[in-house]
Amino acid sequence: MPVVELTDRFCRSAKGVEAKQTDYFDEAVKGLCLTVSPGGTKTFNLIYTRPVNGKRARMKLGRYPELQLAKARERARATRAEVSEGSDPVAAKRAAAASMTVRDLVENYIGRHASTKRTADAIARRLRKNVSEVIGDIRVAELHRRDITRVIDEIKDRGAPIEANRVFEDLRAMVRWARGRGDLDENLMEGMRKPSEAVERDRVLDAPEIKTMWTALASADMRESTRNIIRLCLVTGQRVGEVCGMTRDELDLQRGVWLIPPARSKNKREHAVPLPSLALEILDEQINAIDTLADRKGRAASGFVFPAPGGRAPMTNAAVSKAIKRNEGDGLTLGIEPFTPHDLRRTCATRMEEIGISPFIVGHVLNHISITKASITSRIYARYSYEKEKREALEAWSKRLLALVGEVTAQSRGEQA
Repeated sequence: MPVVELTDRFCRSAKGVEAKQTDYFDEAVKGLCLTVSPGGTKTFNLIYTRPVNGKRARMKLGRYPELQLAKARERARATRAEVSEGSDPVAAKRAAAASMTVRDLVENYIGRHASTKRTADAIARRLRKNVSEVIGDIRVAELHRRDITRVIDEIKDRGAPIEANRVFEDLRAMVRWARGRGDLDENLMEGMRKPSEAVERDRVLDAPEIKTMWTALASADMRESTRNIIRLCLVTGQRVGEVCGMTRDELDLQRGVWLIPPARSKNKREHAVPLPSLALEILDEQINAIDTLADRKGRAASGFVFPAPGGRAPMTNAAVSKAIKRNEGDGLTLGIEPFTPHDLRRTCATRMEEIGISPFIVGHVLNHISITKASITSRIYARYSYEKEKREALEAWSKRLLALVGEVTAQSRGEQA
């Protein structure tokens, strides 16, 4: 039982002695050891004395490198503190593992890990719908690869290969996280192949579809805020999540600019979106409706331009997608072939190029980092914002869009916020 000063460098290079399982005990934290298997797998364990019978017990803390040394030491110290108070963590862990279901694991993963991700709402929706509803009652201790296969097969069988790929990635991340925590003893998805080759979407609405969809929005089964989000996605070409989360502080309506901060931008770079006259009209209507609703209910107006019911949080892209899907019927959505909010962004980009706008400027409008920061010169030295060119591009597209759909007045859009 070698006793060493565990370091990150040592953990990376550690090997078993004479091809046998070897425990390397940490000098810094009593009982903490890095266990290296003959095959090279490395696991942090805590060896302690069980309060109930005085026997030695081994508790797995997690796999290395998923669980880093600093975190392993933190867990080991916390566990030793529990033991000193009379607890038996191995017994408690076994009892918890015996009762934990896949549904419990999903909720734990969403709350403790996935909630920090930019796409947290989408991950939560996919896992709850496709995993919890199908295998949620299975105990984690009895979870098998065939259960994961069943989840994926059911998604594929309903003709949703892209969704199957996304759920597969969600499951793989959750299983890896659970193994790192010690909730699972092995990576059940190791060696499993992605269910299908993802096909990049290329849906672009043509001119008649744009007119049909835009007209159908006025009477669609959704809130007026949702209608305005959909309109702005097509008018500005911005991502639906960025439109949903728009705040009043981001808007300079006098200058006609929407400044998306780095924290809300997909590529973590500030993005100035010049607002054409049509976008300003939509935003003016939306903000007035929200203020009127707040006055009627006797509460302060929300800082979000597209607040969810209650006003304390913004609408989510998942809610917009769900609203669009709710208007499906006879194989059509709002009178045209099914589409997603992202298809509206692609339509905006395609139609701007169609009317003669340079792909380079379109890339700046969309805030595509491959265009805006494609070279060292662009990344480090070039600071020109292309605001003038972006404004001209969006105004030109706005005029073209109005020519396609005709003037749509605030009255024809409805009055419900």
